Amino acid sequence: MTLGRFFVRRFHQMRVDVISRDIIKPSSPTPNHLKKFQLSLLEQLGPTIFGPMVFFYSGNNRIKPAEQLQKLKKSLSETLTHFYPLAGRLKGNISIDCNDSGADFLEAEVNSPLSSLLQEPSSDSLQQLIPTSVDSIETRTRLLLAQASFFECGSMAIGVCISHKLADATSIGLFMKSWAAISSRGSIKTVGAPVFDTVKIFPPGNFSETSPAPVVEPEIMMNQTLSKRFVFDSLSIQALQAKASSFEVNQPTRVEAVSALIWKTAMKATRTVSGTLKPSILANSASLRSRISPPFTKNSIGNLVSYFAAKAEEGTNQTKLRTLVSKIRKAKQRFRDNHIPKLVGNPNATEIICSYQKEAGDMIASGDFDFYIFSSACRFGLYETDFGWGKPVWVGFPSVRQKNIVTLLDTKEAGGIEAWVNLYEQEMNLFEQDRELLQFASLNPSVIQPFLHVL
Repeated sequence: MTLGRFFVRRFHQMRVDVISRDIIKPSSPTPNHLKKFQLSLLEQLGPTIFGPMVFFYSGNNRIKPAEQLQKLKKSLSETLTHFYPLAGRLKGNISIDCNDSGADFLEAEVNSPLSSLLQEPSSDSLQQLIPTSVDSIETRTRLLLAQASFFECGSMAIGVCISHKLADATSIGLFMKSWAAISSRGSIKTVGAPVFDTVKIFPPGNFSETSPAPVVEPEIMMNQTLSKRFVFDSLSIQALQAKASSFEVNQPTRVEAVSALIWKTAMKATRTVSGTLKPSILANSASLRSRISPPFTKNSIGNLVSYFAAKAEEGTNQTKLRTLVSKIRKAKQRFRDNHIPKLVGNPNATEIICSYQKEAGDMIASGDFDFYIFSSACRFGLYETDFGWGKPVWVGFPSVRQKNIVTLLDTKEAGGIEAWVNLYEQEMNLFEQDRELLQFASLNPSVIQPFLHVL
């Protein structure tokens, strides 16, 4: 039996047992004047799902699991005093009751070493290391759940689920960095205190049961959708950027180059399986933090995202890599120059944002377009999240099982990108064998080579 098969066999037997569940409350009570937290328009339009992340840490002889657990709980309690809405309860699509009800904290044991998971990571294994499913009934009221899972080798995983009704990926990263700073250094000073100011720029919409917010909820398809990980190392990305460059876009960014290749490959697979040539749309999430004027602070917490859309018609000229990069760049520029100025200080901003959201929902529902949603958590510094026992050996993303979703993350090694791609099974079978894609990406390579001795 080869070593690879041994790891795969052990991986398939991985079992995670939850052995305790606590409620962690803020270390200081929330003042009365902060008890009612109003959702901004952008939060009202956010999907009712959790944003999940899992951080993996190798075993540490200097600190025992019991000490790590106590440190995590104590520091979470202190962190919730700063992030007080996360300890409250969601009240419909209007507000958060900041009543200090607390956040769920689960402790779990894994019956295998971390190396067996990292040999062949999968979305299914990551799902077991977060405290609830991303679309669970808890999304209606809860805003934060956390889980510490201990492997038999002494390594651990910290999984979080944070509601998109309050937090985008940047906000989740800020929360994790703050929790880690308090755990490792006893202070939030190095990160800075969170700022809850989105409602000042984007006041809530006047929605009701008869006229609800046009929220585009994800359609979860566990049985039909496959989620797979593709890794682009820094050298491959440099080669891809060179191939994707053109007169119009002389220096594509890492994210533009990788996004264009994935879009091209997915488009080809979808059109082959369906036998149709529908127009293809790439909707890319874009943070509003630095794009509006005056900009939000870097520590602003909220669902501060919108989307820009690039469109490719049928025809080979439309699907060349350089053409797709150019379409993405132009869509980003249109978003910056034409869309964003309409959002701030405009009495009609609510109507503009809602019509934009409704148009996207109608396009997806119509079935007349192949629609792909891309989001990037690159350059978030997630690998700096140190709770006091070292930086993570890997950060995993338990992907939402919605078709045609792509999430990009940094690799631990500088300059690389991990892409989690969700497609229907037939389309994935073609996508993962695409020759051009495999010139630049590896299908789910092992994470553990450099760290095997400590896992």
